Amino acid sequence: MKRRYSIFSAPLVSVRRFFSHREISALVIALFLGLAIVLTPLAAGGRREKPQPQPSAEEIIPSRESLNTSAPREAPSFLEEELPFSRDIRRGTLENGLDFFLKSHSWPEETVVLRLVVDAGSVLEEEDQRGLAHFVEHMAFNGTESFPEGELVAYLESLGRRFGPDINAYTSFDETVYKLELPGKDEDALRQGFQVMKEWASALTFDNDAIDRERGVIVEEWRRGRGAAGRIMDQHIPVIFQGSRYARRLPIGDMEVVRTAPRERLVDFFERWYRPDNMALIVVGDLPLDKLEELTRHYLGSIPAPDTPLERTRHPGPSGEGRRVSIASDAEATANRISLYGLSPHTPQRTVGDYRQALVLNLFSSIMNERLREETRSPDSPLSSGGVGMSSFLHDTEIAVAQAVARNEKVREALEVLVTELERVRRFGFSEGELHRARARMIQGIDNALINADTRESASLADELVRHRTRQEPVPGIDYEHRLYHDLLPEITLEEVSAQVSRFLESPELVLLASLRDDGQGRLPDGSPLPSRDELLHIIDDVKTRPLTPPDKEDRQELLSTTPAEGGKILERRDHPQVETREFLLSNGIRLFVRPSDYRSDEILFAAHSPGGFQKITDPLVTAARLAPAVASESGLGELSASALERALAGRSVRISTDIGLTAERMTGSTRQEDLETLFQLLYLNLASPRFDQAALDTVKQQHLQALRGRDASPQGIFQRQFQELYSAGDPRKAPLTIAKVEAITLEEVQLAHQQWFHDTREIALFFTGSLDPEETARLAADYLGGIAPPGEPHHPVKEEDRAFPSRSFSLPGELIQETVRAGSEEIAQVAILFHNDYSWSQEENHRWNSLGDLLNLRLREVIREEEGGTYGVRATAWRQQLPDPQAFLQISFGMDPERSHDLIQRTLEVLQEVLDEPASESALQRIKAQQRERYRRNQRENSYWLNSLVFSWEQGRDFAAILDLPDLIESLSAEDIQSAARRYIHMDQRLEVLLLPGLVE
Repeated sequence: MKRRYSIFSAPLVSVRRFFSHREISALVIALFLGLAIVLTPLAAGGRREKPQPQPSAEEIIPSRESLNTSAPREAPSFLEEELPFSRDIRRGTLENGLDFFLKSHSWPEETVVLRLVVDAGSVLEEEDQRGLAHFVEHMAFNGTESFPEGELVAYLESLGRRFGPDINAYTSFDETVYKLELPGKDEDALRQGFQVMKEWASALTFDNDAIDRERGVIVEEWRRGRGAAGRIMDQHIPVIFQGSRYARRLPIGDMEVVRTAPRERLVDFFERWYRPDNMALIVVGDLPLDKLEELTRHYLGSIPAPDTPLERTRHPGPSGEGRRVSIASDAEATANRISLYGLSPHTPQRTVGDYRQALVLNLFSSIMNERLREETRSPDSPLSSGGVGMSSFLHDTEIAVAQAVARNEKVREALEVLVTELERVRRFGFSEGELHRARARMIQGIDNALINADTRESASLADELVRHRTRQEPVPGIDYEHRLYHDLLPEITLEEVSAQVSRFLESPELVLLASLRDDGQGRLPDGSPLPSRDELLHIIDDVKTRPLTPPDKEDRQELLSTTPAEGGKILERRDHPQVETREFLLSNGIRLFVRPSDYRSDEILFAAHSPGGFQKITDPLVTAARLAPAVASESGLGELSASALERALAGRSVRISTDIGLTAERMTGSTRQEDLETLFQLLYLNLASPRFDQAALDTVKQQHLQALRGRDASPQGIFQRQFQELYSAGDPRKAPLTIAKVEAITLEEVQLAHQQWFHDTREIALFFTGSLDPEETARLAADYLGGIAPPGEPHHPVKEEDRAFPSRSFSLPGELIQETVRAGSEEIAQVAILFHNDYSWSQEENHRWNSLGDLLNLRLREVIREEEGGTYGVRATAWRQQLPDPQAFLQISFGMDPERSHDLIQRTLEVLQEVLDEPASESALQRIKAQQRERYRRNQRENSYWLNSLVFSWEQGRDFAAILDLPDLIESLSAEDIQSAARRYIHMDQRLEVLLLPGLVE
C-alpha cells in the first residue's frame, strides 16, 4: 500500500484528444463511464519541448509590454494573432502529397522515434467493414512486401526494441497511427526502419492464413473489453453519439464482420485510405534535420502519388440541443458513478486569445478540483471522489466533464453535492487565495517544463506532433509558451475563471450518464430503487433554485514550521567512486548516499529505506498496518491537516510516498533544487511528527470498504481475491482484505502499527540522485534529520513464536494446486499460473531468472497469440526475493475464450516444457540480449535507475560496484544458462493454477 501526497503539484499535461481501439474501454472507462477518468487541463502547458537557439526569437515571442494589462494586450489585433509554429521543427509536403514533421532531439541519445499518421479510422468504414480499419492495423504487423509474416517484429526485436512499448499502433475513430523506435547510430537499421514505414503506408500483403489467425486475436481484444463495462457502454453509446455516425463505428468493430470479412474488404479499405496525400510522417530523434529529411524523402517519397483526388468526408459528431440522460446498471459494476458532459464545438487553439482561454479553463479545473478534493476528505460526504476537466474525443466536439463517484449507494446525494459545488461557484465565484494557488501550480508546471525541455522524451514530442496533425494542437515551442504563461496568467481575473462554470451547468447540449451497480433485480445493492431520468434532472434543477451560502472553508495559506530544535552532525564521509556516490554518516546513525548527475536539468529523486516492513507487525495489527500509510497521508503532517498542507505546498514541486513491503519500509519521492529544503522539512515531519485523526481513518476505511464491495461484485475481482487467498495460505500480511477486518480497525491500532516503521534512526538509509550537491544535501540532512534521537534500545523484529505464520516470502506447500472460479455472465476466461520454489541467490542467478521471464514473454506471444490466435496479450513475470528467505516466482496470465481455456492452458504448459527440454534458439537469445543491452544503455542516464540500484544493493548487502557488472552478465548469458535456471526452479507439479470461467459463484 502506498502513501501518496496527491496534494503536491502535478506537472501540467496536454489533453488527450483521441481514443484508440485499445482505449475503447477508455471510451467507456475513462470518458463515457468515468470509471477512471483523467481530468487533464486543456492548456498546452504540459508540452515539454527542447528549446533551441533562435537568433530571431523576438520576432515570434511577444514582449511583456505587448502582453501586459496596460494597453496593447487589450487590443483585439494582438489576441487574434496566430500562434507561431516552432522554428526547430521542419515541416513540408513531399511531391506525392505526404506531409512530414521532423525534429532533431537527443533524449534519449542515439534514438529515433517515428509516427505514421493515417487520416483514416473507423468512422470511414462501410457497414460491412465495421472493425476493418483496426483489422488493417493488425495486419501491418503480419506481413509486408519485404518482411513476411513473423519476420518484421523479430527483426525489430533484434535491434533491442520491444513489441508494445517501442513497436505498436492504434486505431481511433478518425485516424490510425503507427509507432516505431529505432537505434539512431545504426545506418542499416535506420534505413530498414524507414522501409518499414514505407511498407506500412503502401505494401501490406494480407496473407489469407495470417488474416484467419489474426481474427482470433482481435476477438480476444474485444472480449477483454466486455463485462460490466462493455454492457454499460452498449447502453450509453447511442445517447452519447446521438445523431452521429460515430455511434455505430466504434474502432473495435462488429465481431461478426471481424470473423467473416473476406480479404478483399480489408484490401479495399487499405487501398482507398492508405495513400500518401492522406498521411503524415513524424520523426523525432538524435540525428540532424537534414539526415531525417533525406531518409524521409528517399523512402516515403518513393510511394507513387495517387491517380485520383482524395475524397475524405468529415463526419459530424453528436448533435441535438437539450439534455440527454442515460442510466445503465449492472450487478458486476464496481461503483456508482454520475457524469455530466457539456458538449460544444471543438475550437482549436490557433491564436493568442485561444491560448489565453485555455489557461482560464485550466485555472478553473485546478481550483474546482481542489474544492472537490476537500469535499471528499469528509467521512460524511456522499462523494467518494469527484473532478472536472476539459477534453476532446472527436475532431469537432469538445466536452466539459464533471464527475462524481458516490459513496456506496448515495447516487442522488453525490450528484447533488457535485452540482451544488458548481452552482456555488456560479453564484459566489472563487477566492483570491484559490486563484493564487492555481496560478502557482501552473507556473511551477511550465517552469519545470522549460528547465527539463532538453530531456523530454522524443516519443512525447512525436505524440505532440501527432495531436497537432490530428487535432490542430498548437506547437509554438516551450520558450514561447513559457513567456505566455508568465505574462498572461497574472492578469486573468477571478471573474473570468469563475464564469467557466457555465460550460458545465448551462451547456446547450448536456449529457448525464449514470453508471450504476445493481442487485441483479433492477435495484441498488441496498434495496433502494435506481434513480430515474426525471429524478436526476430534478436534482440539477432544484440545486439551481435553492438558497446557498458562500464556501465556509478556511482559505489562508499556512506556512510549514518544521525547523527542529537542534540538528545533528556529520560524523563520517566515504566515497564510492565506481558508482560516483558519496556516503555520509549522521550523528544519530542515519546513513546518507548522494549520487549527483547532470542527466536532467532539475530532477532530484530520493528514497528512504529501513528494514522490517510487515515483519515488524504482530498478526493482530496487520490489517490496521495495511491502512496506516493512507490514514497518515489523509491526516496531514505535524500541525497541518491534509488540506492545510496542500495549501502550504501550492506551487512547490515536492512528492513523497510511503511503501510498506514484507521486509522493509521505504519512502520515495522527488523535488527540484529550489524545493530541496522543503523536502527535508517534510521528511522530518514524516519521521518525527506524523499525524493521525479519526476523520481521516473514517474516510480511508470508507474508501477501502467501497473498493472491497466493488471487488466482490466483479468477476475479475473475485478471481483476483481467490488467487490472493490461495497465494497467502492464510498469512494476513499477504491475504486479501475483507470487509469485516477493515470495519474493525481502530485509530489506536493504526498509530501503534505506524510507530513500528522508521523507528530506529540507526537502521535508516537515505538515497538521493540527480541535480544536487552532496555536501549541501548532507548539511540539510544533518540540520533536519540528524537531531532525531534513536531509541534507547535497538528495535527487534517480532519473534517467530509470536507469529501464527512463519516469516517466509511464500507460504504455499510444494504441490500442485488447481482451482476454478466461476463468476460473471460474459463468455470470458482468465488464468493465472504461479510457479514457486526455494532459490539460490546470486547476481548471476538473478540475471538468468530475469532472462527466463524475457524468453517466456517472447515465446508465449509467438505461440499463444500469433500461432494460436488465442489471446490478445499474454504476460510472463519472473521475480525473486531474498528476504526473509530466498524464493523464486514465475507467473503467467492471460485471458481467452472459455471454450478454448483447457487447450490454451495445456499449450502454455507445453511451451514451458519446451523451455525446460531444449535451450532457446539463437534468434530468441540474441533478441533478449539486444533488448537487455538497450535497457541498460538507456538506464545509465536515468536517475531512477541509479536510485533503485543503490537501494537494492544496500538492501541485499551487496557492494555498490556490482551494479556495473550487468553488461558482462548480458554478454556471457547463454541459452543453456536460461534453461538450467528454469530446470532448477520450475517443477510442473509445484504450481498454483487458478482459472476464471463464467457462471455463478459456488
